[in-house]
Amino acid sequence: MTDIATNLAGARTVLVCAPSLSGDEREVCSDLLLADDPAETSVLWVTFRRDARACVDQWSAETDGRPRDAAVVAVGDTNEAVDVEWAAVETLPSASDLTGLGIEIGESLSAWDGDLAVCFDSLTAMLQYVELETAYEFIHTITGQFYAANARAHFHIDPTAHDPETVDSIASVFDGVVTLGDGDARIRKRRLLGQ
Repeated sequence: MTDIATNLAGARTVLVCAPSLSGDEREVCSDLLLADDPAETSVLWVTFRRDARACVDQWSAETDGRPRDAAVVAVGDTNEAVDVEWAAVETLPSASDLTGLGIEIGESLSAWDGDLAVCFDSLTAMLQYVELETAYEFIHTITGQFYAANARAHFHIDPTAHDPETVDSIASVFDGVVTLGDGDARIRKRRLLGQ
């Protein structure tokens, strides 16, 4: 377990604040996705900015095995056929259809049990299609689904693309926040019940 994962122990939802597509961002993303036993992990990628192939390739680059279950929900124009037998790919052509997105996420979560990991990439891209208030309500609702399913979920945001108030508002929903940049990762974790 990495230092970041250790410092975030107990945090079920994490916001990863990093400039888009930075190398550090992908490393933290992989660390948060992989559990002690990746073969027993069911993983869901929700992606607005990467194609489904990139999500699956990220997993394959980090571990020799495949996850217990895997699905990619590709939102908007990132859709591309994935020729991997272990990953189901669902496409959602309208990036502003948060109701449809919530249904797709819920269907994956309800079909799986055990260790569940979710990567939501990215809130910055989602905010290009919906207003902040709508996004906030969606994030609040969807994180509730993740808690109910006992899933570990992390969400990506590029803080350089938003004003600080927007990032702070969104960050208030999460158990932990990892901020990357200037070489070091800064980790904030709110005190959780039972700790």
